[in-house]
Amino acid sequence: MRSCPALLALIALVASAHGDLQPIVTTDLLSLRTVSSIDVAPDGARVVFAVHSIAVENAAAGTGDGADDDEDETRPSYAYRSHLFLLDLLNPHSAPRQLTFGDRLDRGPRFSPDSRRIAFLRGDDEDNGGAQIWIMPADGGESRQLTRLKHGVTRGSGKWSNDGRWILVRSMIPIDELDGTPPYPAERPARQWLDAQPGDGVTPNAAGTRADIRAWLAANAANQDPVVISRLAFQDERELRGPPRFGHLFLVDSETADATRITDGFFDHEQASFMPDGQSIVYAANKTAGVHPDRLLGTDIWRIGIDGTGDRRLLWIDGWSLQDPMPNRDGTLIAFRSRQLDEPTYRQSRLGLGAADGLHEGEPIVLTPEQTLDASVRAFQWMPDQTALLFTAAVRGGFPMLTISPGLLEPAMLVDQRDDMTVGVHAFDAGGGAIVYAVTSPANPCVLMVRDTRGDRMVYDLNPWVAEKRLSMPSEGWVVRPDGTRVHYWVMEPTGRKPRTRYPLALEIHGGPAAMWGPGELTMWHEFQLLCSWGYGVVYCNPRGSGGYGYRFQRGNYQDWGEGPAGDVLGVLDQVVLQEWIDEDRLVVTGGSYAGYLTAWIAAHDHRFKAAVAQRGVYDLATFFGEGNAWRLVEWSMGGFPFDARYRMIIDRNSPYTYVSNIRTPLLIMHASNDLRTGVSQSEMLYRSLKALGRRVEYVRYPGAGHDLSRSGEPAQRLDRLNRIIEFFERFIDNDRPAPVAK
Repeated sequence: MRSCPALLALIALVASAHGDLQPIVTTDLLSLRTVSSIDVAPDGARVVFAVHSIAVENAAAGTGDGADDDEDETRPSYAYRSHLFLLDLLNPHSAPRQLTFGDRLDRGPRFSPDSRRIAFLRGDDEDNGGAQIWIMPADGGESRQLTRLKHGVTRGSGKWSNDGRWILVRSMIPIDELDGTPPYPAERPARQWLDAQPGDGVTPNAAGTRADIRAWLAANAANQDPVVISRLAFQDERELRGPPRFGHLFLVDSETADATRITDGFFDHEQASFMPDGQSIVYAANKTAGVHPDRLLGTDIWRIGIDGTGDRRLLWIDGWSLQDPMPNRDGTLIAFRSRQLDEPTYRQSRLGLGAADGLHEGEPIVLTPEQTLDASVRAFQWMPDQTALLFTAAVRGGFPMLTISPGLLEPAMLVDQRDDMTVGVHAFDAGGGAIVYAVTSPANPCVLMVRDTRGDRMVYDLNPWVAEKRLSMPSEGWVVRPDGTRVHYWVMEPTGRKPRTRYPLALEIHGGPAAMWGPGELTMWHEFQLLCSWGYGVVYCNPRGSGGYGYRFQRGNYQDWGEGPAGDVLGVLDQVVLQEWIDEDRLVVTGGSYAGYLTAWIAAHDHRFKAAVAQRGVYDLATFFGEGNAWRLVEWSMGGFPFDARYRMIIDRNSPYTYVSNIRTPLLIMHASNDLRTGVSQSEMLYRSLKALGRRVEYVRYPGAGHDLSRSGEPAQRLDRLNRIIEFFERFIDNDRPAPVAK
């Protein structure tokens, strides 16, 4: 049932008065529920949303919290689940009703134009090719599978045409299932595209003719045994890329389920939407002739008829990337996100607007230039009355929801704070007179809110158990660095802090490096609270290079990933440790990805920390250029390539590995074995070097995991990661607080 905010507050107050609030524990991660997607019916009467959760698969093996565990040595297993819920927005006393159940991953729901049906994705992520579109009655009942595409459908599929007849989906098609050959070089020495196919007397044969052997080798490569690499961008997140695949658009009849592919060619077609008349579709693509897609940056807006004819480039701005085209109701305007391509690491993502017919003179306009809003736009959509756009952006530690009118060109804040702290709006939609959004605040990881003529009100608390927990609330501060840079930070005290008692402090650093943390950061809500529950204070900040503070601040780490950002982080620490409850002899530090880099950098340059944990980091930028799929960051952030003598000194100077012999802080290095975003060998290099130097170091590898282990990895590994970090800290910190135990 829907939770009552006043009742929860009263329960929390009474529990606090009687000392009955429970500590946050590691396994509370399993109880977190969040909203991943929202769709409001066109008339604003109802909303459907997807709830993401973790289910215990093997309860007999125990919960992992030490209470009544089975003697069986089998570890409990967990699995992600996502189910759809429906809520009546016209009845303020209604509670969400669950529509789908079982071992499902149901997400991305969308009402039909008449609000009578809901289309949604069901199945594995697109990387596994298993997701398909299903349809169910909006009033509940049996769902039916609509699409049965060979290669599944990708995220974002399932948009309806205005007449409710068609559903638009996208699927990844292998190169050998498309007609013809790509109009750009294969970039394989002395070979051409698809030049080893069977037929015309050619049969795959390991002991045949030259042509037979080539066909046999090609068949092996098609099965990715071995993986043959000839492209520039050869890594996905966890695996090497096999034969090329291209995103293509399909129209699916919502009644008969007949599917027709309307795009062709050897390019990706992305982020598609119907035009209001239902006769054409707009999408994003880069079809620069003669250039391999791996060497192209950015996309333009294209338009194609639903019969597959008339495909043409519609909107573009030289030197910019245009994405996510979204037409207004009468089809005269198309809104989009855009970003300059001259400095991809630092330019902000901005809202733009262009004429839908592509015939009017002049380029599309940018609605949120630097002078108006120097912040990166995340998600956006047209307001129901089509007079303004609704969007979220990263702004000074929060992810507020704003609106902007094409006429006024001045953004206005709609949702910014909750309990006097910045919040994070992570999903939203609007219909009729209602805006529904999911928000994270320090007091709750996710609640569903409605904004309408009656104001803002909470309609669903996804985590009512939090009201029974003892939490730490952050306090905000700023530090001015010697060069004038202002650094934003937050401090969280240990829960149950006692007067005249000093506590250890954990310095948490964010990755990116252009990420941004704040009180509305969903991914760190549980980890920060867990550390506070163990008796640690937590401090986190947004050093130069972070997003959320404009272009110039974000560019502040150009050719300076180490010294400048580390100085900002340590400058914050210098100010924070002046607080009387902090024991500056019991400091620890951790971070992941770029923050793993900065953790190693700090360990080599500052020796005040009793322990450090570097997670999924990059430590040698020249090696990172070769083994990570985020390799372009080296060129964009350092100015050039490691093989160019003009930049090699800069790259080496900015690599923590250069200073490995200076690391004396006890260091735990954590990495995932299938992490191809940063690569793996650098963590091995760092560990082996420190081991050879006789330093106190430990190395942990998570099999089968990728870079996003801490956010979306296997739940059991996520639990292990949290406990392993704290256990390592506890080896070197004299912490007399008992471990928080679930009751």
